[in-house]
Amino acid sequence: MDRPERQVMKKLSVMMIGCGDRATVYANEGVRTLGMMEIAACVDPDEKKLEMMVRDYNVPRENCFTSIEPALARGKFCDCIINGTMDRLHVATTLPFLEQGYDVLLEKPVCNNEQDLLKLKEAAKRNNAGLFICHVLRYTPFYRKIKELILSGEIGKIVNIQTYEHVGVFLTSVSYLRGKWGKRSECGSSLLLAKCSHDMDLLCWMNSDTRPETVFSMGGRNFLTPENAPKGSGTRCLVDCPEEVRKNCLFDAKPLYLDNCLLPWYPWQCTGKDYHDVSQKEREESLKTYNPHGLCAYKCGGDIVDHQTVSIGFANGSYAVHTVTLSSFRDGRDIFIAGTLGEIEGRDDDGIITVRHYDRGTSWYNSREIDTKGEGPGGAHSGGDRGVVADFVNTLRGGEKSISTTTIDDSVNGQILVFRADESLEKGAPVKFDKQIK
Repeated sequence: MDRPERQVMKKLSVMMIGCGDRATVYANEGVRTLGMMEIAACVDPDEKKLEMMVRDYNVPRENCFTSIEPALARGKFCDCIINGTMDRLHVATTLPFLEQGYDVLLEKPVCNNEQDLLKLKEAAKRNNAGLFICHVLRYTPFYRKIKELILSGEIGKIVNIQTYEHVGVFLTSVSYLRGKWGKRSECGSSLLLAKCSHDMDLLCWMNSDTRPETVFSMGGRNFLTPENAPKGSGTRCLVDCPEEVRKNCLFDAKPLYLDNCLLPWYPWQCTGKDYHDVSQKEREESLKTYNPHGLCAYKCGGDIVDHQTVSIGFANGSYAVHTVTLSSFRDGRDIFIAGTLGEIEGRDDDGIITVRHYDRGTSWYNSREIDTKGEGPGGAHSGGDRGVVADFVNTLRGGEKSISTTTIDDSVNGQILVFRADESLEKGAPVKFDKQIK
């Protein structure tokens, strides 16, 4: 008996809105790694980025736009959209495409206020359009395994969750001091929204049979301030800051960017070139003159907090606490979950999950370790970037949703938790949740 010929699935045609780092990571996963997508159109105000999309993804030049208006004028001519614009642009660049019935994969955070969040949610529902949020940590083997353990009932009902995000010196410098997310007044996002919307999402996802009820948050900008700059420091590391001062400074631009640039696609964007094409001489000259990454990290005018703690009370009586600290020496995320029948503990960069239960025989405990390193597809965010793209495509093709699927309906609580936590921080008092929010 002859076997039926294997059906080749049609690739999804994608319009990219914003062609920066995050969007091109998802494009690379969808096009090159998974072979599930083709980039059919792109929108970015920077024509050099459009040229890059033509070169790297064979996007037809007639489908390259410097604004969304001409793309909208075409009507719906692609299968779906990947939106990787900056936070404050998400609503304006997503809402009109939802109205045209496009399915959208939207970089986190969804937006920077509750009203717009609900507006996007309602638009997706009204137009029968899928809106998926890039909470990629749900797709990592580490967090997915923890979710599976919770769903299995192995640790019983959740009593308390504690998470801690340590943001390392390099990422603190390149993103939250000298980078795009250093000033809430410019990027539109708080530190909690820009960096910890992942963590707030994880807390609500892990505890998904309930909802947040009360939140109280404390924090401030108390350490990364001009008053705490090294004595005798200048305003630009390579211009007027003495070497004897710089050698004891965490944020000296030379070792961070010239000697050990861990994320080279960030600090050289202002040169207008692909980072591969920026010579060492050009990098040094930019740090001495116009590059914001050459400024003194303590004196570059940031207005986001440098540490924050959020305490959450859930409707089922459980609690959670999340803390974030900038300029940690070892970056990564810790998690501890106490349940009625057991507990889970781990650190995401180790990939090791420890599960403990009470041992009646010793009146102590027994434990086992689960090593998630090497599991999953690999790649950025421990495979999370690839996972969210694969799940997005699979869902649009009619496949079954995974336990990690981050639809807008399943992302609302975590997003609103950020807004209420920041409101609490500003008020210095606990904030209640609207009981209507699901």
